[in-house]
Amino acid sequence: MRTVICRAFPISLILFLVCDIQVQAAALPRGDGVQLVNRVKRSMMWRWITQRPIGASCRDPSECGTNYCKDDYCAIRVFSS
Repeated sequence: MRTVICRAFPISLILFLVCDIQVQAAALPRGDGVQLVNRVKRSMMWRWITQRPIGASCRDPSECGTNYCKDDYCAIRVFSS
C-alpha cells in the first residue's frame, strides 16, 4: 500500500505542476473590457429570408420584404397615378 502511495504522489504532483503552468500561460488580454463585435456579411438569400412579411412591425423600410414601411408596419407600396 505504501509503495502505491509513494508512486502516485510524485506523479500527481508533476501533473498538478504541469496543469498549473498551462493555466498561467493562458493569460487573458488586459483591456478596458470593450471589444468590437465582428459581424458576418450576410448573403442576399439570407437577407431575403429574414425580411419581414406584410403587416409586421418595422422601424425602417429595409426591414420589410416590400421595402415600404408605413406607420411602423410593412405594407404594399401603392402607386398613385
